[in-house]
Amino acid sequence: MATRLEPYRDYSEHEVINLFSLAVADDQDLHLWGPGDALSGDQDAGVIVSAVATAAELPGDIPGFSDKNAGTTTALRKYLGASGQPHVGFNAYPVVGMNVEPASSGGLPPIGITLKQTLAYDENDENLLRYPLKKDELQAVLPGQAVPVLTRGLVLLNAMAFETGVTLGAGQGIDLSGTEDGKFVNGGAGDLGRIVAVGAGGKALCKISF
Repeated sequence: MATRLEPYRDYSEHEVINLFSLAVADDQDLHLWGPGDALSGDQDAGVIVSAVATAAELPGDIPGFSDKNAGTTTALRKYLGASGQPHVGFNAYPVVGMNVEPASSGGLPPIGITLKQTLAYDENDENLLRYPLKKDELQAVLPGQAVPVLTRGLVLLNAMAFETGVTLGAGQGIDLSGTEDGKFVNGGAGDLGRIVAVGAGGKALCKISF
């Protein structure tokens, strides 16, 4: 896993949504959510995301708790280390109940790109729930926590944010890729923004607007 978003960015905090967490499958092995793991990249920073249709209803309380949110109970309770034994008290894992997932052409409209990674462990398999300083150094949030989603601004993206290479010229607009991995594609109408400049290694300075 790596980040698709480079350090340079210019945006207003008014253009950031902090109401969604990244969806966690009920049987998800969160030991695979680390900065060096080669998964699909869903947990990266710089992923185009859309709301999960079944988890986009405004909850009564923010945050909720993992034992009250269907679909995240098992994975997040295990991550907390809570006992599964009967008659044993436990502290529920606090979660943001509304979820996002990598956007796809057949899903709900994209709402923005993630500004932070969602990580459970570091590169040494240390639990970031109990290592907050390292979590901050990795510019990450924990599973179940709200991941900031940028809706408009100027960002520098690397080659991993694009399905194909980037170029300036007639096709400098950027759209959602036809795949399901939340990537941009160079060309088209430019519904999600424009490429302002390109650099070495496939980097692109993009003005995004969702």
